[in-house]
Formats: sequence, structure tokens, C-alpha cells
Amino acid sequence: MSLDNPSTSHQRYLRIIDIGTCIGCGACEAACDFIHDGKPYIKVYRTSLGLEIPVSCLHCAKAPCIDVCPTGAMTRDKEGAVYVIPSKCIGCMACLYACPFGIPQLDKGLRISTKCDLCYDQRKKGLEPGCSSLCPTGAIVYSAEPEVFDIAKKKTAESWAKARYESLK
Repeated sequence: MSLDNPSTSHQRYLRIIDIGTCIGCGACEAACDFIHDGKPYIKVYRTSLGLEIPVSCLHCAKAPCIDVCPTGAMTRDKEGAVYVIPSKCIGCMACLYACPFGIPQLDKGLRISTKCDLCYDQRKKGLEPGCSSLCPTGAIVYSAEPEVFDIAKKKTAESWAKARYESLK
């Protein structure tokens, strides 16, 4: 897989997961599992509170996994997704240790790091990542950076409005 390097002429895209809207159904994990041949890069975990929470790469603006990669295998594409160039990865696991969220994984068979690339193959066809396109509640949003922040603010306003309305009852 060959992805473009970042460029200032391209729009940055983000994915957010609204935990308040998520119902823990696992559709995101199932879609990712299907798209990536049995290797989901978003996983739904059952917490001690009994809530199901999806966890995946945050594609950090200042990604420690990119900073520590000695070969440049961990990089970013033109839309902002952090991904691995398999042919450059030496399996040193520096990215696994650097990620504060424990996201990169070592493919034991290939001895290289793997992680979410926001469904690069889907995106190059003009499609959304599988997790966001199949989320039944719209809890996973993928869009251009300004739109994602606007959507997040609207969701916050709705949440506050509902809380205020409930307190007036």
C-alpha cells in the first residue's frame, strides 16, 4: 500500500467517537473486522461499569508513534491518518511502547506493526471508514476537520439541552 505524504494543500479529516451516543453494539468492530480480513483495528471493550466502549487509534496531531519510528514506517497520509508502511517496518515495536493508548499491534506472522489507517482503501474510493459508515447511531463521525468540530459542538448543545429540559420537569 502506498499512501501520499502530508501536504498543506489537502484537507485534514478527523474521526471522533461520541461515547454518549454509542450503544456498544459492535457494528464498528464487525465492519473493521470484515474490511481488514479478521483483524479489526477498532475494538469494543466491556468496562467495569458494564458499558461497551469502542477504542481505536486517535490519529494524534503529534503522534508519538511517528516520532519514535526509526525507519519512517509510521507516517501520516495527506488527510491526516497515521498509518504503517509495511515495507519499511522492522518490527522494533518502538511505536507500541510510545503510544499512550496501546494502539499499534505487532503482527506476529509478518513481524511488523499494524494499526488503523482509517480504511485507506475505502477512502481512496471516496468512501468513509467502515466504522463510521456503519455506526447505527452516528456515534462515529468522520469528516473534514471543521465539520467534525461543528458536529461535536452540536452534539454537546443537544446533550446540555436535554439535561436542562430534564431538570425543569
